[in-house]
Amino acid sequence: MKINPFAVMQEEFDHTGIVFNPDNNQVMMLNRSGVELFRAFEKGCTVEEAVQILLDKFEGVTVEQAQTDVEAFVAQLKAESLLEKEA
Repeated sequence: MKINPFAVMQEEFDHTGIVFNPDNNQVMMLNRSGVELFRAFEKGCTVEEAVQILLDKFEGVTVEQAQTDVEAFVAQLKAESLLEKEA
């Protein structure tokens, strides 16, 4: 998966973030896990790799919770036109 190259993410001092999508002039707020996932998808990681990132970065997260969270985040990114269409 790859983030829309025109989207801009600004990380805040508390490790949360704000994403600006110039395609629709909308902003999206990100929590800490959202920032980690957004960065991973900027690099083109897969859903499976994103799940592993959550497991590695956040103590106490189960595989099932990480999978659910990543799938929900991907759905939100798609809804906000923040993911490039896959070929």
